[in-house]
Amino acid sequence: MIRFKARSAVVLAVGAALAVGAFPFRISGQEYDILIRNGRVIDGTGNPWFAADIAIAGDRIVRIGRLGDATARRVVDAAGMYVSPGFIDLHSHADRAMTSEHLEARRAKSLNSQGLTTVIGGPDGRNQTWPLSAETASLRSLGHAMNFVPMVGHSTVRAEVMGDDYERPATEEEIARMQALVREGMESGAWGLGAGVEYRPARFSSPQEMIALAEAVAPYDGFYVAHQRSEAAMPLWELPSTVDDWPVDGNQGLAETVNIARETGIRVVASHHKARGRSSFGRSGQDTLVVNRAREEGLEVYLDVYPYETFGGGARPMIPRWSLVHDTVDTSGGRDSPVYSSEGMFDDARTHLERRWADPELQGLIARDIEWIVDHNGGPDRVVVVGYPDTTYVGRTLEELGRRMGVTYQEVVVHMALEGYPEVLGGAWTRGYGIHDADIINYYRQDYTATASDAAVSGVEGVPAFASRPGAHPRHFGAFTRKIARYVKDLQAITLPFAVRSMTGLPARIIGLEDRGFLREGYRADVVVFDLERLRDRATVLEPDLFSEGVDYVLVNGVFTVDNGEFTDELPGAVILRQRNSAN
Repeated sequence: MIRFKARSAVVLAVGAALAVGAFPFRISGQEYDILIRNGRVIDGTGNPWFAADIAIAGDRIVRIGRLGDATARRVVDAAGMYVSPGFIDLHSHADRAMTSEHLEARRAKSLNSQGLTTVIGGPDGRNQTWPLSAETASLRSLGHAMNFVPMVGHSTVRAEVMGDDYERPATEEEIARMQALVREGMESGAWGLGAGVEYRPARFSSPQEMIALAEAVAPYDGFYVAHQRSEAAMPLWELPSTVDDWPVDGNQGLAETVNIARETGIRVVASHHKARGRSSFGRSGQDTLVVNRAREEGLEVYLDVYPYETFGGGARPMIPRWSLVHDTVDTSGGRDSPVYSSEGMFDDARTHLERRWADPELQGLIARDIEWIVDHNGGPDRVVVVGYPDTTYVGRTLEELGRRMGVTYQEVVVHMALEGYPEVLGGAWTRGYGIHDADIINYYRQDYTATASDAAVSGVEGVPAFASRPGAHPRHFGAFTRKIARYVKDLQAITLPFAVRSMTGLPARIIGLEDRGFLREGYRADVVVFDLERLRDRATVLEPDLFSEGVDYVLVNGVFTVDNGEFTDELPGAVILRQRNSAN
């Protein structure tokens, strides 16, 4: 276990320089805490790499250049390797681990090993604790391996004001109370408003509610980041059998986000943005036209995108839930209806499905809903079985199984639900590849697209929410390394400096961080040293908990969390509060 602490003279010199804004400066004797020599420096701006040494004192970068005469208590020889700012994740679910009593979860190895040094909170509009001051106090008292950027969660404040009576638009008085809570969070040091308007309770909000709450962060130079109302032909919670009006699609979801920028003047981010579902393949062309037009209008609109063709935290069933429950159950609330979480709701699932499938009219409804669910997940040739009692099914697509069995893919789905694991909804673990690489590449080539993981801390024994399971998403272990390995090295779709910028300088600019995201003198020492030749994500859908390779050193606030490829178990992460805690 290694932890490097600055000597008092060094700390005083750094502190004095910060107090008077005197960077760059030279420390007497030119002895530092850490010296990274001979690296190819990619500074986060998108510019090409340059050869330089980097000197660190305390938690700051104090010199960058040819430092042949310098000495340090620890020297890292980065010859042949790249040195970049620590990676920043604009859509992370690490907050659950970082507020956990479980020490190993707070070490966040699955994320830190990818080079991540900073994550933002409030994913999909949900805070772990409210008020925000309590959440940040918990983070500070427990300690964690990465920096944390607090956000106000829209769903959190909506639940605080509306309680269980949320399946409706908010009244003007309720919106005013939500605005007050948003301002309270901003005064506590939050950086903006996070939302998940495809999920409960947020999906019942009106566009006017979202504009009003976004307006509340504007005086603080806050930003808005959202899982949008839809990323596909219709929202996640709808099915053809339950749609009672024109469904919201991905075009309308992005249009709402852009309009929030137009109405409020703040920065907005379409988060973990994607053209989701086979019917949406190619929509990136439309999306980029919309964003380019908005930016020509003077609106600060950004995207963040993760580097996978599959979405969702875990494997998912292809069968509609309503087909598995008793006739007396009110299923009109959509796929996300709370009725489905009732204990014993699916005890007789096979009996109900078998009865309905034998009814020609109901069979048609079930088959149509399966068609939409499968399309949403990429189509029958892109939905793969990853767990089933008959192991000959595993690794095969629904289309392949249908050909082998001489039936339609809808019949395959029903067969697995009736004959598979009795304790698994739908009888099988399946994962769809409902995003196309052509769209990912198009998004990644835009200079306003940042990188995200949408990942939680994973692979921690004893923490069920993060435990590995069949079909778990590999992003928990590989998102940021995959961005480089696949889209820079393999496909050569973007350059390495452009990719690093999307992980460092760009998200820092979007958030508003003033001393992170770039390798500059006076900036915080969040640093990654990686070997491009060896850099590779190893996690897959079938083996989702394999660590990436090639990230040899990670420093968070000047402390090694990964040292020569080994975890140090240090917890140097900081809660980064917005210092301008007043709207005036």
